[in-house]
Order: sequence, then structure tokens, then C-alpha cells
Amino acid sequence: MPTSFDNLLKELDHIIKASGKEHQMALFRGQTNYEWPIDCAFVRYAIKNLFGLTNYYELSKTIRHSGPFHRAIASLLLLKFGSVWRPSKEAYDSEKSHAIDPWYELLKHLQQYPEKDSFINGTFLTDWTVLKEVGLYFATYSGKGENRLVDQNHGALWVCDPVATGKTLQLIKLGDILELMSGAEFLNGEKTFPLIFSPKKQTHQPRAENQLPVYISQMDFRYDIVDVWASYEKTNNMKIFVCLIITDNIKQECAAYLKANGISEERVYPE
Repeated sequence: MPTSFDNLLKELDHIIKASGKEHQMALFRGQTNYEWPIDCAFVRYAIKNLFGLTNYYELSKTIRHSGPFHRAIASLLLLKFGSVWRPSKEAYDSEKSHAIDPWYELLKHLQQYPEKDSFINGTFLTDWTVLKEVGLYFATYSGKGENRLVDQNHGALWVCDPVATGKTLQLIKLGDILELMSGAEFLNGEKTFPLIFSPKKQTHQPRAENQLPVYISQMDFRYDIVDVWASYEKTNNMKIFVCLIITDNIKQECAAYLKANGISEERVYPE
């Protein structure tokens, strides 16, 4: 918990340099409340719909950490992406002509434009970015429009070293991953480590091009991503992530820093 905005920047630069070895990079995710878990939108909306909870993270741990809960969420997800939502014919044509992953493009579209979603909202992906300024933006602001600055809560800037998780960057197409998720190993809570998706070939999308997202999938719905990483860290004696808490009293300075660096609503949401 840095005590000033200058200390926040110094700590952030130190973390980036520490993960700056060959072939390494840092990924960033901002949240306006540091107490929120890192769950994908699909898990959050599914819990709200199934259990009638306003604050989804108040679900009983006895239920949340159970195998039947994981299987129920996984089954709903596979129902959505297979029956309710499927890539368009144009997306499959792009796969043939330009090697574009049609399922990735569909989920990326729903991540960037959640207002166009239906059924149980969300995907099993979580948004991260290679730009620390974009991560700081989402730790400082909530949504779009006026009064977006959230200065009554401590925010969080999560920083992840993706190389520390092993070979989790996916070269396999997302559609093939969805097929594997229908198998017994995944449904029984095996092979559920978070995966990273950032294909080299993607379609033009203004928001994604400005935010430079990298998507990390939530594969074990019993636990949020940080819980899974923390267990991996303990077992393998390595560091995957750090959480920088942005206190409410320095969010105004953070907002001024973002403005000076050209990170505005118009930049993050160019439409």
C-alpha cells in the first residue's frame, strides 16, 4: 500500500523492472475496489442469477468451493458458447482466409462490448493489459460518463508476470479449448489452471487496439484467479503476482497523471 502517488509509481517501476528479464513482460489489471476477487464476469453474473445475491462474493464458501458448483457454472458456460452464442459465418470465413480465431473474436467482442451480451452476461476471460496506464485507469475510474472517478474506495492495480505461470500462453485456438472444457477432466476440476490468450492475428477493433488487452481465462470456477495463483506460488516457491493498493486519497493524483499521459475516456472507449 504505497503512501503517496510518487511511491506508487516507484513501486510500479520496480515491479516492472523485476519482471523485465528476457522474454518476460508484466500484465496489469485495475479494479476500483481492492477487496474484489478476480473472477470472470460469467461467474459473477451466474452467481447473482442462481442465488439472488447482489454481492456475488458473499456466496457461501461451502457452495463455492464444491465440485458441483464448478460443474454447474461450466455447464452453463458451455451452453452459452455453443447454443446461445456462436461465431458468425463471416468469422469462420476469416478463419479460412486469414487464420483468425473465430471463437476468440466472439469472446473478445463480448468482453469489450458487454452491453451487447445476452443470456448470462460475460465470458470466462478476465481483462488484463500490457499498458500500466490503462491498468491505472480502471483502478481509478468506473464505467463511462460523468462522476466516474471512484475515490471513496481503495483501488487495486494487479500486476502479473505471465512467464512465471509456465507455458500458459495459448497457441491452441479458443474454440478447441472450449471443446476440451466439455471433457471429464475439466468438469471434475482437473486441468483448470488459468490460460493466457493473445493471438498475433486479430480483427480490427478500436477499443482493443487502444487498450491492448491480454485475456486470462478463469478455468476453476470454485476459486478466483488469485487464489489459484497463490496456491501455485506456495507450491513452486515463485512469485506470479503483486497487488498495489491505490488508496482513496491518491486517486485524484492518479487521475491527473492519466490525463497528462493522454489516458482519457475517449482513449479507452474511442467510439
